[in-house]
Amino acid sequence: MSSNPFASFNLEIPKKYRDSVLSFSQTSGTKASAEYAPFKRQVDFWYLAFLIGIAKELDPEDEADTYNAISGTIFGSDPHRIAHMQIAYLGRTGSVEGLAEHRKVFDFCLGVANAAMPVLLAILSEPDERPLWSLLDELENLM
Repeated sequence: MSSNPFASFNLEIPKKYRDSVLSFSQTSGTKASAEYAPFKRQVDFWYLAFLIGIAKELDPEDEADTYNAISGTIFGSDPHRIAHMQIAYLGRTGSVEGLAEHRKVFDFCLGVANAAMPVLLAILSEPDERPLWSLLDELENLM
């Protein structure tokens, strides 16, 4: 098992997006189908926001008013996400030394996801389509 440098951090999501993140996540307690709640967990929603932010080259945005969605230990179950987050940080900043500063890398990733959350929510809230299909269309366009 690989090491998780983000295990001691919390995955913080801006409070202003909390209700929306929960509504599109199946862990919210509702019995919505995947067509309407395409994410199994909040971390999956967050991770796709991060990926969209990287793909669209969005600048990280700090957010002070957040809630703790889950502990960073969750990334231990998806180690490829850890590697991708580190590679994205390195690619964007060019700082090999910065990779040793796990908090800095994690804050960068949080900021990129924060910047992309309105983009992801706009995709999922497309009025003419079910959220899953809007999402798949957008992902196809990003390829």
